[in-house]
Amino acid sequence: MKNKTITAISAGTSYSMLKLIASSLDPYTRFAFGLAVGSGIVFKRGDENPVALALGIGIIIGSALQLIDVAKGGRLIKNQCNLPVYIIGENSGLSVLEYGQVPSGNIDGFSFKGLNGVFKLSDRVYANINSNNSIQYTPGLGRFINQNIRNGGYKTKHWVDQQTDLRWKELYDRSI
Repeated sequence: MKNKTITAISAGTSYSMLKLIASSLDPYTRFAFGLAVGSGIVFKRGDENPVALALGIGIIIGSALQLIDVAKGGRLIKNQCNLPVYIIGENSGLSVLEYGQVPSGNIDGFSFKGLNGVFKLSDRVYANINSNNSIQYTPGLGRFINQNIRNGGYKTKHWVDQQTDLRWKELYDRSI
């Protein structure tokens, strides 16, 4: 019973602590970080110390719970673009962000004049637009997930023309 309590407290605490950094790290990275820490504790001390085993398992559970956030759309967390940024809301049409504004909710993609394309954000991948209008992912696994697994990132007119969601065509038109 003692070890179950330690596991539950460890899971809740690690979940809460990882959520504190949710505004700057995507859930994939938070999960990987917690998994690495928890696994390290389990493999280093788990054989000889049941408390360490319970603590490590709790951290792994707390980090796995970060993946609940994956069900939500992508996030633009910094906007220093010197042009209006057009976004597709996760469940809405096109809207405009001025310099410094970031959307309060999740988005599917964004663009701005001169990008000559659209930028697709997969669920719970975080991106920034810097003052030189370059697009950068937050540190972590977001870029890998977005581009290699979820087929996100910069998309050309060819990709846009294949989409059935007409919001992407409208977004593209704002980028040229």
